[in-house]
Amino acid sequence: MILPIKIPIGNYLITSDEMNIVLNERKIRGKKSENAGEEYYSPIGYFSTMESCLESLFEHKIRAVDAATISELLSEIKNISKFIRSEFKKARGKDKK
Repeated sequence: MILPIKIPIGNYLITSDEMNIVLNERKIRGKKSENAGEEYYSPIGYFSTMESCLESLFEHKIRAVDAATISELLSEIKNISKFIRSEFKKARGKDKK
């Protein structure tokens, strides 16, 4: 039996099923929706390993960066790495309690 994964990372949620690890992004339903303002998660990728899922999360966040120089990009990459590590530390701390 495979235990399902449910790991929140900022505006993302890593989940799993029997076949995949899924990277989901948090979204909010628009004003025209029947459930306006409701939060939901939309899949942005399906992966066979946690490593590939985290690489995709990293790439997804880098693509959203508005850097004009290599220095700015490198700084943002460091911030993204710190953010991901920090979120995993928080998640591990919650599991131990």
